[in-house]
Amino acid sequence: MEANKILADAGLKCTRQRINVMEILMSVSAPMTAENIYEKAEGMSLSTVYRIAEKLYEKGIVTKNTIQDSDKFYYELSDDSHRHYAICLGCGRMQPVRVCPVTAASVDGFTVTGHKLEIYGYCRDCENKREQKTK
Repeated sequence: MEANKILADAGLKCTRQRINVMEILMSVSAPMTAENIYEKAEGMSLSTVYRIAEKLYEKGIVTKNTIQDSDKFYYELSDDSHRHYAICLGCGRMQPVRVCPVTAASVDGFTVTGHKLEIYGYCRDCENKREQKTK
């Protein structure tokens, strides 16, 4: 779907800056912080990126999450699927996990309607760096 249509369907004006943020989020496979979006954005301030990301969140166009031990919000486009990520403790890179390891429909009489799973460790590059330091 095109950024213009998503914005219009949500009742938002299709400004150049909103379209730019939408296109950035549509081009990546992992959530991004406002700072990450700002680095790729053209001709807008960080505060503008924050305002746009928050407006997109309010309208349900993006989801907003935090990860363990972080005070930053991560934004990604909303859709009907859910995703899980492996998060590198070295560089912070978030890699999508292809298969959902949670398959239980209920937990001791508690009906599960959703879940969030974050896996922490080290990506190949960071693990290689850690191994070199210990040699």
